[in-house]
Amino acid sequence: MYNMLRESHVGGWEVAFLLLIVGYILYRVGKAKAGKIIHMILRLMILIIFLSGAGLLFSYHASDFYYYVKAILGIVVFGLMEMSLGRASRNQPSIGLFIAALAVMVLVILLGYRVFSGA
Repeated sequence: MYNMLRESHVGGWEVAFLLLIVGYILYRVGKAKAGKIIHMILRLMILIIFLSGAGLLFSYHASDFYYYVKAILGIVVFGLMEMSLGRASRNQPSIGLFIAALAVMVLVILLGYRVFSGA
């Protein structure tokens, strides 16, 4: 069960990273319909990431504060992704939100691989 949750969680983050970039580019070049499709697939990935992350957190890492920080930052990333793609779809300035989403997403991925744990 642990491996299934972990692999779906890790794979979800990888796919979400790519979908965010592709969706943003599609919205910016005027391909609104394709951007909306990618945006919907990204929302599905967010759901998979959230559910697998909650399963991992509460079943296997409930006593580790490190993972709670990662979970909070993950939720922040979800909000930044939605705001950046939402603003891009309406042709409003969104490059700052997009870069922030990418930066925090990279931080969350590095936290997931325990780069900053010191262990």
